[in-house]
Amino acid sequence: MQNVPPTREHLNCSGPPGGAVAIIASAGGIPALISLLRSLPKTFPLPIFVAQHLPRQPSKLDAVLSWHSQLNVVWAVEGDQPRKGNIYLVPPGTNLAITDAGFEISPLAPGSSSWLGCGDHLIDSLVARYGASTIGIVLSGALPAGVKGLRAIKACGGYTMAQDRQSSTSFEMPAAAIDFAKAEIVMPPDRMALALSIIAEPWQEQQHPIHA
Repeated sequence: MQNVPPTREHLNCSGPPGGAVAIIASAGGIPALISLLRSLPKTFPLPIFVAQHLPRQPSKLDAVLSWHSQLNVVWAVEGDQPRKGNIYLVPPGTNLAITDAGFEISPLAPGSSSWLGCGDHLIDSLVARYGASTIGIVLSGALPAGVKGLRAIKACGGYTMAQDRQSSTSFEMPAAAIDFAKAEIVMPPDRMALALSIIAEPWQEQQHPIHA
């Protein structure tokens, strides 16, 4: 059966007040994340969720990104609730979904290619929760990932971004987001930070009842 992108009729696009950001990255993604996160102000009002492709072993990515960000960077923990202005990292070898009951973490299937669906899994849960107040970003990576998730965001009227060719170490993933998901905003990561702040500003006073 043909894979048909979701439409507004198939999704809950109203969402609660507030919003959230999902970032998907792979090869070359860590320098891009550093560039983006260090440019965000410490007053950024939305939770940010990062699915960075990592080896299936303990990682110090939280410490690395903390050195370059004014926001709190932590690994997502089962059952936690999102807090505004926090950056949550998907633990290596797992899927993360955001539900009304809290974070749900599940192991990836065996095989390195199973990570490719991790970003879609994350974004689908955010769209179900936040609707049109979802922002999806695809950064540098060597394989296409996140296309389905970005299509779901666009179908709800949210915002989609992709890293530009000039600043990408590996452009295959952003290219797929641009060509197949029709990402609307294409720019270097440091400029994405300004775009995020502008988009989030009118949502700041309408926060979903997440913890401050």
